[in-house]
Amino acid sequence: MKKYQKIAQQIENMILEHHYKQGERLPSIQFLAKQYHCSKSTIIKCYETLLDKHLIYVKPQSGYYVADGLLKMSATHNRFALNTGNPIVSATSLIDAKHCLSIAIEQYSESSLNISLQGVLSLREILPSFLSHIGIYAKQDSIYLIQGVTQMLSFLSSLEFQNHKQYILIEEPTYSYYVQFLQSMHFPVLTIQRNENGIDLKELQRLFNEYDIKFFYTIPRNHNPLGTTLNTYTRQRIAELALKYDIYIIEDDYFGHCSHSPRYMPIFYYMEGRNCIYLTSFSKTIPYIRIGICVIHPNFKDTFEKLIHQSYYYSYQLPSLISQATLESYLRSSLYQKQVQVLQEQLNTDYQIITQITKDWNSLIAKPIYGQSGYYISVKIHKSIQLDILQTNLLAHHMKIARNERCFYHPQHFNHTIRLSLARIQSDDLSIALNLFYQTILDYIDQNKIHII
Repeated sequence: MKKYQKIAQQIENMILEHHYKQGERLPSIQFLAKQYHCSKSTIIKCYETLLDKHLIYVKPQSGYYVADGLLKMSATHNRFALNTGNPIVSATSLIDAKHCLSIAIEQYSESSLNISLQGVLSLREILPSFLSHIGIYAKQDSIYLIQGVTQMLSFLSSLEFQNHKQYILIEEPTYSYYVQFLQSMHFPVLTIQRNENGIDLKELQRLFNEYDIKFFYTIPRNHNPLGTTLNTYTRQRIAELALKYDIYIIEDDYFGHCSHSPRYMPIFYYMEGRNCIYLTSFSKTIPYIRIGICVIHPNFKDTFEKLIHQSYYYSYQLPSLISQATLESYLRSSLYQKQVQVLQEQLNTDYQIITQITKDWNSLIAKPIYGQSGYYISVKIHKSIQLDILQTNLLAHHMKIARNERCFYHPQHFNHTIRLSLARIQSDDLSIALNLFYQTILDYIDQNKIHII
């Protein structure tokens, strides 16, 4: 390794370890040349290397600065916005974004919209390696670029699968927008309870055995709204049962490549892709573009491409060319890895705060349910507390939360839970928000003279 590369690596490590903060001016060329006992041209090459990686940027007649990669949270009058899992656009460094967008426009300036229905070839070429790091081993021909998980779910729900079955099985609770879609379309739907302990595998086998189930839609990790992750045995068993009863699994791993889950392998891995459709999204890490990935088994290719051709006439499922090009720029540089690392560090801090603060809560009053990654936690509230009134009381303190009724296909199954999201709150405010949240519940109990049993 040449000297300028060694210096560049040292500075990069110092940036990632926050020795040099985002937005901070870096030492001058002359200063570093003296420090490292080298020529100014060596330091210039070093900085050019970091510029190519988009870790730094230059201000004319001012110097070199660390690219602003720290997550930024919403600064609206709603100080405690715990109701949404959608980060604001500036959660991604806008400097990084401008770099990638500029590269994308330049790289694809001679391209046209006449591209493969699977997506831009140069992007798809690097996706097998990217996906392999999260346990998805698939060839390029099995990978499709999509606009997002929600749209793909609506397409798949309307599609006749190769097993020629009709029922859609979903967890309850689950992703609210998909619940609302299924209710509006009046598809034949079955539900299975999902709680902090996972799902009842005996009940799952009974449903698989007794009903013509087309597919089972599941969010194995970073569950929305619970925030929990299914254990290894459960994921393996789901895979075994699905193959045994010829039922497809739609695995929504929307936050998968952002999760720090040691030894975690997706259901797709245990099924070797057979009868499994894997979905993931980049909207949590690069919120200004709408783009995701769908991975299928080669046996499903004809059916899936039939869907794409049919949908083309009323809804274009492929992400825009600029979105694909921008994502490619992120993945080919170290910027996406940096963004994920910053996000993981932020969430690690948040979960330490959550664990510390909620350990003193009375679980009969407010019982937190969560994993250790992802944006969501749920809190089970005592049934004597009216959630609409509690929600109003929290709003008076500039706090927004989401009630989980909408996550249940059958309203009568609602378990009196509230969802809190970490997507738009800073760690310092999170401590205040959690204490305020619990104190507001205690005030409600005191004011209404409720006796907790």
